Amino acid sequence: MSDFPFSKKLPIQCIISALKAESVPLVHYFGLERNPNFNFPVFSRDDLFLIGIGVGTININSRVQTFIQSVKNDSVQFINIGTAGGKKNISKIGNIYLINKIIDDSSKRVFYPDILLTHSFDENILTTVAKGVKNGGNKYDSLVDMEASEIFKVCSKIVSIHNISFLKIVSDYMDLDQINFNQEKISFLIKSKLGLIKEFLNRFKFLKELNPPILNIIDQQWIQNIESQLLLTRTQTLNLISLTKGYRIRQPNVLCPQINISKPQSKTQRNRIYKNICAKLTA
Repeated sequence: MSDFPFSKKLPIQCIISALKAESVPLVHYFGLERNPNFNFPVFSRDDLFLIGIGVGTININSRVQTFIQSVKNDSVQFINIGTAGGKKNISKIGNIYLINKIIDDSSKRVFYPDILLTHSFDENILTTVAKGVKNGGNKYDSLVDMEASEIFKVCSKIVSIHNISFLKIVSDYMDLDQINFNQEKISFLIKSKLGLIKEFLNRFKFLKELNPPILNIIDQQWIQNIESQLLLTRTQTLNLISLTKGYRIRQPNVLCPQINISKPQSKTQRNRIYKNICAKLTA
């Protein structure tokens, strides 16, 4: 394919935010405009994008994957910017933190963003919960949000982990009723840190130049062979690339699975073979 998506493109940055109250100050400050190519909130200007994902994890995978397939750019940095609950004795409302460890409260899995950038932020741990915490969060010795672990899982299948960052501003002490959640307060807290956020994005961008490709030449040839033999659709090819990246990150020194295939006789057979390949990559 002449447009096989390994060609070098200018890197882009994509902010991911949950609440509209978090997004609006960022959209205004960076001069972003609503992108009509998406049926969910995406704003952009030049090489900077912002995706609104809503509260919780339900929309994260579909919206990030749709975004990646639409922009057709393999050179992306993801930055989750938003608010989090904190503990009175270990954090202060309005403080901004760079997250160095994420705990998924449901699965107990732990994720470590790879922080290579020299920065001036305090670092902190973040726990992602399935439901909002309103009782003061006595069981948590960390910040708390409802999205970060899923963002990490989804985005780390697309880019190397040092191109994913999490900036969280403490908005409450985990004692708020959602009905009384103050949207103006959230926007004010984001506004108060816009200068620091801009400086971080500018510095973070330079890491992209240090980033070796996740997929080596052998990996790319492996993908191209499967794409050619199975006559994959573009969506299937992009998904295969994403899954292969996840496989390579998890197993940096192991060859891609050995697959002996020939051209399928039907789309049904093609899709069955493709599904089996995807299963091997995610096993």
